[in-house]
Amino acid sequence: MKTYITVYFGTLLLAMILVPIVSRLAKRFRLVDNPGPRKLHTAIIPRIGGIAFVLPSLALVIPVFFLDNRIGQSFREGRTEFIVLLMAASFIFAVGFIDDLYSIPGRVKLLCIMGASLAICASGATLKSFSVGNWFEVETYWAAWPLTVFWITMVTVCMNFIDGLDGLAAGIAAMVCGIIGLLAFLFDYGAMLVLMLALLGGVTGFLFFNFHPAKIFMGDCGSMFLGFMIGASSIICQAKTSTLVGLGLPFIVLGVPIFDMGFAVIRRYILERRSVFSPDRNHLHHRLLDRGLSQRNVVTVVYAITAISTSIGLFMLTAEGSQTLGFLAGGFLLSFAMYVCARGRGPCVVLKAIRRNWSLAKEVRAVRRNFDDAELRMRNASSLHAWWETVCDMGKQMHFQSIGLWNRREGRYVSSCIWNSPEGNLMTSKTANLTLPLLRNETVEWEIRANIEVNGYLELSGRQAMLLARLMDEFPPPEREEETEALANVPTLHDETKIEE
Repeated sequence: MKTYITVYFGTLLLAMILVPIVSRLAKRFRLVDNPGPRKLHTAIIPRIGGIAFVLPSLALVIPVFFLDNRIGQSFREGRTEFIVLLMAASFIFAVGFIDDLYSIPGRVKLLCIMGASLAICASGATLKSFSVGNWFEVETYWAAWPLTVFWITMVTVCMNFIDGLDGLAAGIAAMVCGIIGLLAFLFDYGAMLVLMLALLGGVTGFLFFNFHPAKIFMGDCGSMFLGFMIGASSIICQAKTSTLVGLGLPFIVLGVPIFDMGFAVIRRYILERRSVFSPDRNHLHHRLLDRGLSQRNVVTVVYAITAISTSIGLFMLTAEGSQTLGFLAGGFLLSFAMYVCARGRGPCVVLKAIRRNWSLAKEVRAVRRNFDDAELRMRNASSLHAWWETVCDMGKQMHFQSIGLWNRREGRYVSSCIWNSPEGNLMTSKTANLTLPLLRNETVEWEIRANIEVNGYLELSGRQAMLLARLMDEFPPPEREEETEALANVPTLHDETKIEE
C-alpha cells in the first residue's frame, strides 16, 4: 500500500512543481499556442504541458521495477511487456513533442502510432481472446494483431481529438486511468495498478493548471502519450484477465471521445469528402459552445456523460454471463444516446447524407467510365470525322443537351458542327452553359460550346465539364484545314447531329 500511495502522491506533487517551470521555459523559447480562428483562447498559452506529467510518471514507475516486494516482482514477471510499453510510449511522446514544435502531417503521426502499436503486439500483449464469465470464450487467432493495433491507435487518436477545451482531455484521461486501475486492483495486478496510479497522479496535478481558464496546454505530446498509454495498458490488462470487462469498461468510459472521432471521420471523409486529418470546429465541444454554453459548462456536461456511462459499466464487474453483455450494450447505447442529444444532430441526417453521397459516387464512376472510353477512341481517331463522332458519343452518354464546335474565321466564330441530345432539344432552366476556348499556336481557333443538364447535383455537372475540358486539352481538333473543310461535306454522323458551314 505504501508503494501505491508514494507513486500517486509523488507524481501529483512533481507534476504541480513542474508545470510552472515548464510554463516559463515554454514562454521563454516561444513554445506557445497563439490565438487563431480555430482557437478558443485569446492569450498566448504554453503548449508543451505534457512534459509536466510524463516525466513524473516515468520517474516514479521505473524505480518500482527494482523494488524487492510483490509489486516489483509483478513488474519483473512482465518486464518485456512493460519495458516495450514505456519505450513505445516515450517514442509517441517524442513524436507529439516534435509535432508541437514543427507540425508533423497527420498521416505521419498515424503511421508512428501504428508502428508503436506493433511493438506492443511483438512484446506479447495482444487481444488473443476474450470471455464472458463462464458463458463463452472467443478466440481472435490471426486477427489478434490487427485488432490490437486498431484499438491502441483508436484510443490514441480519440484522446488527441478530444483535447480541444481546457481540462477536457485531462479529466477524461483521469477517469479512464482510475477505471483501469480499479480493474488491476480487482484482478490483483499490482504492476498495472502502479502504472495507472502514476498516470492518474500526474494528470490530476496537471489538471489544477489546465482547468478553465487554462494556464498551460498538454499539447500533442501529452494527449498522444496519454492515449497510447491508456490503449496499450488496457490491452495488457485484458491479456492478463482474458475477460470482456478488460476492454468493455474502458470502451464505455471512452464513449464520448470514440463517438466524437467516429463522427469526425464519417463527416470529413464520407459526407464532406475531404481528408480525415483536416482540422475543423465541428467536434462535440464546439457544438455545445455554439449553443451558448461556457467552456466550464461544456466540460462539466462531457464529464457528466462519461460518469453516467461509467456507472452503468461498473455493473459489469459483478455481472455474470449474459448480464455482462447486457450492461456493456446498455452502457454503450446510453453513451451514444447522450452523445447524440448533446451534439444536436440526429443520425438520420447523417444517413441521408451518406445515401446522397453514395448515389453521387455511383454516377461519378459511370461518368468516369464514359470518359475513359472516349479517351481510348480519341487515341485511335485518324480524322476530324472520327474525332467529332467521339465527342458526340461522349455527350450522349453523359446526358449533355448539346455540343457545338465553332471555328474562328475572319475575326468571328462560325458554327461548324452541332450535336443535340435525342432526349429533347428544348433547353430547360436546369442547364449549365460551358464555353471552352481551344488554343493552337497560342491563338484561339476553335471553341467548344456545350449545354450540360443539371439533374440534382451541380458537382456532377461540374465534373462532366471538367472531363470534357480534359478531353479537349489532350485531343484538340486536327490541325489540317482540309479536314475541317471535308467535315462540312460529311453526311450526318447521328440522327441528332447537324453540320453547318
